Amino acid sequence: MKRLNWEREQLWEGCILASIAHAIMVAHYPELSHEQSWDDINYNVQDSSGTRGTITFHPNYLVGAFRNDNSERLSENIDALDYFIDAPEVAKTLAVNETLQYVLDDVDGKTAPVVTTAFWGNCDGIYSKDKFEDFIENGGFLIERQVTDIKTAINEWKEDYEMSETQVNLLQSVFKRKISNPTGDIVLTEDEIKMIESDDEEGLNESRISFEEIGIRWEK
Repeated sequence: MKRLNWEREQLWEGCILASIAHAIMVAHYPELSHEQSWDDINYNVQDSSGTRGTITFHPNYLVGAFRNDNSERLSENIDALDYFIDAPEVAKTLAVNETLQYVLDDVDGKTAPVVTTAFWGNCDGIYSKDKFEDFIENGGFLIERQVTDIKTAINEWKEDYEMSETQVNLLQSVFKRKISNPTGDIVLTEDEIKMIESDDEEGLNESRISFEEIGIRWEK
């Protein structure tokens, strides 16, 4: 069992920042709508190049599972729960009931979770069966930006999405409101919706859906 040099709050905030950036820019790139999503407490992310993962943010615990389709581990047919062999029972149960439900695949005619690395933890620390380098190589690289400092992450999302200053301002404003009031009612005003700077109907619909997944509604 190896401890990752990450903190739960840092990871959650990074996932929220990533999700808000995605929600803004999917209005311009609706074909990327599948790359990030939330289903209740589960954050799903993929890179359209064969790697996907899910992080479950339970109030008392968190679990992450990833599959890199380019990993040599896939040929080894490792049972998904083997990656949680050192985890406490509460983490294993959370993995089975939540996290692993998002990485199901066909295995010899049966539906089963297929992963190439994983982690678990709580407010006291985050752990993996893998060494950090192996964790990153086998799928953990998907969330490296989500655990960088917020300022750096904002600059990287800006560059990747080619965000305008107006869109970055919206990202920063909504992010601050969300992390200061995680479960509160947040509504984007008409002026804020205009800051998305899109008139593409399909894209705006995907944007609305992505915002709603993290508890942010649009003003009607």
